[in-house]
Amino acid sequence: MALSNGFRVMPVSGLARLAGKGAAGSMGLRIGIVGVNFLVMLGLAAWLGLEAFGRLAALWGTGLVVGTLVSVGGPVILLRVLTDGRGLRRADIFRVAVLYPAMLALVAWGFGALIWPALPWLAIMSVGFCVNLLGCLASIMRALGSVHLSMALRDAGPQVALGVAGLVLPEAGVAGILLLCALVMAGFATVGVLWAIPRMQGAQVLARRYRPYLSLSLWATSVTGMVVAQIDLIVGGAVISGEALGVYAVLRRVANLVALPVSVATWVSGPAVSAAKGAGDMAALARASAQGSQIAAWPGLALFGMAVLALPVLPYLFAQTVGAAPGLVLVVLLLGALGQVVLASSFTVATLCGLQRCALAARLLMTGLYLAWFAWWGAELTALTNALGYVGALSLGGFALWWAVWRKLGIDTSATVLWRGKEGQWRTS
Repeated sequence: MALSNGFRVMPVSGLARLAGKGAAGSMGLRIGIVGVNFLVMLGLAAWLGLEAFGRLAALWGTGLVVGTLVSVGGPVILLRVLTDGRGLRRADIFRVAVLYPAMLALVAWGFGALIWPALPWLAIMSVGFCVNLLGCLASIMRALGSVHLSMALRDAGPQVALGVAGLVLPEAGVAGILLLCALVMAGFATVGVLWAIPRMQGAQVLARRYRPYLSLSLWATSVTGMVVAQIDLIVGGAVISGEALGVYAVLRRVANLVALPVSVATWVSGPAVSAAKGAGDMAALARASAQGSQIAAWPGLALFGMAVLALPVLPYLFAQTVGAAPGLVLVVLLLGALGQVVLASSFTVATLCGLQRCALAARLLMTGLYLAWFAWWGAELTALTNALGYVGALSLGGFALWWAVWRKLGIDTSATVLWRGKEGQWRTS
């Protein structure tokens, strides 16, 4: 099939092409990372006991939220400015990756200790700071050409560090485990710095002159992205029974596997998107966006089909305690994940091409729509209606962002570009 802007996409041989571009390897690595992270969490639950693990998981989640809050949007900012051909000064890289997050973490530590002194804020802030530092280093490494090592550092580093800490100091308590985890992440960060420094010499990631790089909208987009990722579990969990919420959480994790290729598409196509925008080459931007859609679409469709085949098994695994058949809840969540796959390039293009305010508005719309749905149902909310509200909010917000990018940049960020031409006509060659 040919696209009107001059490049070809061949759905039948899509996966073969991905292998040639290195995306198949990235997909395999991503699947391996998901497996490792899952095994780490299961191992910690068995090693520490469910009560200690529950407290650790709650504080770990708090640390991840804190890491996003103190990040000033660093990982996304660095990925954008280091891949657009103009680069950033060494001092500014240090400020956005280390100095500003450290200052904000110290301030947050003081406020946290004053408002809620019972929590181990030193451990929480240390984890948040180090998780963000690994994210910033991963963006730098990605800008230097590393796809796989940077992905492993960003996505597996924090979980592996937590697993090591829990294994070594199971008797130290949750705070002690988190502190050791932060120390292990600092060691990973040191290795990442030693890898990156010699490769930065002569690379286009460094600039001689100052350029504006801080972006409140990018920062807010990162924070709202985390809110969107967790809101149905946090808010819906306040009403849904514990057993039903547990089943819902498992089904949601299964559905999230369908959207797994989206993160790979973002990581692989991000530098090309940023470079095309920096060069003002809209044709190249369209190609980069379509590449991201291609990377996400075919594996996503395959995973969707596999998940659908598993539906008949669900009644034997779960009791009918979620307000409807578990299979129906999973179908709704799977459709939502498939929608994310179809619009995989939208957030990448918007975030890296100067439309971060549109991305922020889309996530705020998602949050507002879900909260309105929750307010409508109130105490009568079930797992099924929770899934419907969450998927509906994400789908409407995603469609709104796709429309905004199409209108402002003239780029179709949906997977439909893989099958249709500029006028929306089917092509056979």
